[in-house]
Amino acid sequence: MGCGDGRLAASLPRYVWRGVEPDPELRKLALENGVAVAPGAAESLPFTDGAFDAACLFDVLEHVEDDRAALLEARRVLRPGGLLFVSVPLHPELWSEHDVRCGHRRRYRTGELADLLGGCGFELLGRRFFISAFLPLVKLTRRLTTGRPVKLPGILDGLAETAVLADAMLRLPFGLSEAAVVSRG
Repeated sequence: MGCGDGRLAASLPRYVWRGVEPDPELRKLALENGVAVAPGAAESLPFTDGAFDAACLFDVLEHVEDDRAALLEARRVLRPGGLLFVSVPLHPELWSEHDVRCGHRRRYRTGELADLLGGCGFELLGRRFFISAFLPLVKLTRRLTTGRPVKLPGILDGLAETAVLADAMLRLPFGLSEAAVVSRG
């Protein structure tokens, strides 16, 4: 759901992936990455009830107009006991040009995602924060700049990605983003 260019799915080839992506250019890239992808939106999925054992909404909810509708659709297409993996950006006070350029409609407060998921009939199995160690730096940078998205040159971008993955292992009780795993009851 909101599978983008399909790189995540392509990096996990042992699973059978079905994606939904509203952007035609991203759908094309997802197809090139070997992902079966359909046009559509998270709030209105082109799948039958109970069609999946698991679903992912990684950095999707902040893009949709009605995040609750998207979660209810995810619940609909999951079989009973199916798992939903979801992540969202936190800290509304960090709203910046970066969010606007990325097409975000919102950032979440800590605990808001868990409440939203529970209100949609999901059982929280676990949650984790990530991009934790960098949170103070991001807050400072957003205060001092316009918050324009920045892509680091060459090897620095790869190093930053590695640092973010290592940061996730810290399991700190705060972060720039939150991920949750829930079960459909």
